[in-house]
Amino acid sequence: MEITKKQLQRVAHYLNVKDITYLDLRMEVFDHIVSDIEAKLMAENLEFETVFYKVTDTWNRQLKETSSFYFGVAYSLPKIVMEKAKKSFKVWFFLSLFTYFISYVLVDKMKIVFSKNIENSLFLFFQIITVSCIVLIIWLLIKKNKNKQKTTYSFILKTQIWNILLGCIVLFYLNFNFLNQEGNLNPFPIGMLTSFVFSTYTYFFFYRKHRIALEKYKNL
Repeated sequence: MEITKKQLQRVAHYLNVKDITYLDLRMEVFDHIVSDIEAKLMAENLEFETVFYKVTDTWNRQLKETSSFYFGVAYSLPKIVMEKAKKSFKVWFFLSLFTYFISYVLVDKMKIVFSKNIENSLFLFFQIITVSCIVLIIWLLIKKNKNKQKTTYSFILKTQIWNILLGCIVLFYLNFNFLNQEGNLNPFPIGMLTSFVFSTYTYFFFYRKHRIALEKYKNL
């Protein structure tokens, strides 16, 4: 049994209240709820209001606000959205930690002493990389904020911008001391820089996913 336009609007309002406004999930959840309602209307021969409350009561568990340590307890989402965000981001979270520790360990084991000229060139090279990453992040952030529509990926971007900002602060606090007084690479700043570059790439990756989702669902 098909439900009326007014009843469809009731389902849409329910999703708005539950903050299912993420384009890449909204239609999927909407279609599932509508299908559940239509199936119950056919099978149980009940009025719409009764079926609506039965179905939404079941969905409330999936749409309950929850948080995750991957993004921090300050951020919460409906469970179904958070699960997708976690699935998309989990590998990148651990890769970010891996890039820091592997670069730290490798640099710490290296005992290469650079000449003064090479030191200056390396210092300039590392500064260029840092500034380039910062410029790219600012550009992507401006482009993202031009469109206020949300996707699961825009949520990931929102959480990661604070990690990137923290990385910037740490690098500036360390005063870009990528080489120690003996002319060796300094493990901690190099580890931070490697992680910062990887975080920048991660931000770019999810920005592209966000843009693709916007294009896919722009007519919905």
